[in-house]
Amino acid sequence: MKEQSECLLQNSRFIEQSASLSDKLEQLATHYNDFVSHCDSACMRLMDQASQVEIPAGNIMFRENDPCSNFIWLTEGCVRVYKYSADGREMTLYRVEPGDLCVLSLNSLLGNRQFPAEAVAESDVSGLMLSGTQFLDGISNSETFRTYVMRILTDRLHEMMTLVSEIAFHRLDLRLSCLLGQRFERNGGESLQITHAELARELGTTREVISRILKEFEHQHCIRLSRGRINLVSPQGLDWFSQEAT
Repeated sequence: MKEQSECLLQNSRFIEQSASLSDKLEQLATHYNDFVSHCDSACMRLMDQASQVEIPAGNIMFRENDPCSNFIWLTEGCVRVYKYSADGREMTLYRVEPGDLCVLSLNSLLGNRQFPAEAVAESDVSGLMLSGTQFLDGISNSETFRTYVMRILTDRLHEMMTLVSEIAFHRLDLRLSCLLGQRFERNGGESLQITHAELARELGTTREVISRILKEFEHQHCIRLSRGRINLVSPQGLDWFSQEAT
């Protein structure tokens, strides 16, 4: 437990002033309102024990096979959870943002298992943190908290099964087209500032493979490539590839 705690807390900062329970509930209400609005008395006592924490961008929050000794509600920032292959390639499993919980952390805490992946703060992260002991006490004593955690586990399990299905049954070019389509949609159709290496890490492949597929997309007049950027040329063309993946 000590090694993981040192990893998580190495560059993090606990906010010295103790926030009141009402302040903590107000912080969570923006992104976790469904949970906050149904808190029972045991859950309220649990929330009162939560510590405020800030973790700088780039900080490794978990390394593979670390014990997991903390539970965090994110109120700001984004955490990327990823896995290394035997040959050193990365693949993004999912991201945790405000309103989400990390399913692998839940699994580790509930089953007393080591964390099976790596997690890094992609941006500055703020949140409310419970120790593993406080988390398990909440599971035992609060029906609201227990139901909430089980529901999140169920939802995330479905997402993980979708990821496994995509890896097993969908060609890499179709997965890449889906990823680009999602990024362009979030960015309002504006050009994406992302490298081929970053896309490769997302999909668990090599930069050379991604570059070859992107060149084919460009040849099909779906996108236009420039240094460090990808420009959308034909949403319909890219959407055609994406539809093939569904």
